[in-house]
Amino acid sequence: MNKIYFLCLSFMFLFISCGSYNDASKTNVPENYIKQLQIEKINYTNAIKENPKDYDKYVQRAEINKIMGNYGEAINDLNSALSIAPEEYSIWYEKAWTHEYFRNYPEAIECFDELISLVPKNDRAYVHRARIKEKMNDFEGAIEDSSKAIELNRYNDEAYVFRGRLKKNYGDNTGAIEDFSKAIEINPINIDAYEERGYSINAMDDYRKAVADFAKIVEFSPYNSDAYDKLGNAKAILGDEKGAIEAYNKAIELNPNHMYAYKNLARLQKDMKNYSGALESLNKALEIEPKNIEIQNDIQDLQEKIKQQEENISLTLQKP
Repeated sequence: MNKIYFLCLSFMFLFISCGSYNDASKTNVPENYIKQLQIEKINYTNAIKENPKDYDKYVQRAEINKIMGNYGEAINDLNSALSIAPEEYSIWYEKAWTHEYFRNYPEAIECFDELISLVPKNDRAYVHRARIKEKMNDFEGAIEDSSKAIELNRYNDEAYVFRGRLKKNYGDNTGAIEDFSKAIEINPINIDAYEERGYSINAMDDYRKAVADFAKIVEFSPYNSDAYDKLGNAKAILGDEKGAIEAYNKAIELNPNHMYAYKNLARLQKDMKNYSGALESLNKALEIEPKNIEIQNDIQDLQEKIKQQEENISLTLQKP
């Protein structure tokens, strides 16, 4: 793919970071990027006029249409590409992802069905289809597809992670841990596997092992604020208050808008009877989510505790 296509992909990631897609007639892409995309779309249109048999240009224009929210145009472009190269499985990938992007999951499944018929031993296709089946609440189908991916490629650590996540979400933490451990055996730096295994171990109350997994994440990904937050939770449960506070503060340092890190820090400070510190942390959390009723109630509860604490101190000082 040429550099223009990679520019297009960068717009796609920007779009995702700007917010989730809800309406195929609207886009969250900033206006200045829309103008750039429109220019690129015209360039691809002219290229197609010059060489109508170049299916790659249809695919690239489809990507631009997708980012701009033009679902119908994107699919039409991909259909045009397939009319030129019906057995080019990468186009079926793009078409499936486009349907998924606009949350048309049944159509995405049909595309992966076609792709798998073209390349029956493509383990990645089974994993992608499994992800869509999960979104359609087809748990058994998702398990079946992820297991098929593993059967085709026993070194596919992502398939183990995905299947493990499915098992975890449906309460099979033991089976989930087995899959996550297998993924780590295949790829010792698979951060997702450590994170998911940490969650599963934590759910089974084995907090020391959970700490070890979350510590691995921050070792491999030192800028992962969520990992520090989870590490703080596990350390807090183990009674390592100092270590937990350090982890929460690191999460906040990395992401000053990490509302959960502030909330978890406040909970620990409250347990330590550091009510003023807890109140400060909750006020920070409320700045991030001003309409959060739970935080508002927690602040009110703390204010009452601080008032009671001050009254107790005052009574103590008044005693002869």
